[in-house]
Amino acid sequence: MKASEGFTLFEFLVVVTFISLLGAVLLERLWRYQEHAEKAAMEQMVGALRSALRLKIAEYLPKGRASLLQLVSANPMDWLDEKPANYVGDRYGTAPVSVPAGSWYFDLRDKSLVYKVAGRHFMADHNGQKEVRYQVRAVSDINAKDGDDIADKQSINGVTLVSLGSYRWF
Repeated sequence: MKASEGFTLFEFLVVVTFISLLGAVLLERLWRYQEHAEKAAMEQMVGALRSALRLKIAEYLPKGRASLLQLVSANPMDWLDEKPANYVGDRYGTAPVSVPAGSWYFDLRDKSLVYKVAGRHFMADHNGQKEVRYQVRAVSDINAKDGDDIADKQSINGVTLVSLGSYRWF
């Protein structure tokens, strides 16, 4: 009797196991690349907002340095010609579940721009939430202390968009 020339059941299981492991590794890589793309898109948006802020500063400077204070409470997304598709608008102290992951919103409570992170490898150091907060802050002269209200409006040197906490991604 002639031996079968096909796969045995054991060989078939080995091949299926190998392909399954290879697929799992490829899916993990794909998810990691998607998360790298999310991080790059978030950082690119922050760069675009900082560029828009520089243009607004140039627009406001002829009116005097005190006029720069108007930018401190403004929504940075309003400076863009076109808001991104993942911007969900203004919110007031939004609960974490009401804004989808991968979205931007402006928190009216503390005048901060918030990005809700979708990635699994994100670790926030400030509040444990999977979000990054940015706020427009006035930059004053050396004599003003950090955290003080700016009483002398002439001491303003500019405004900047800063992150309100540190985070680690990967």
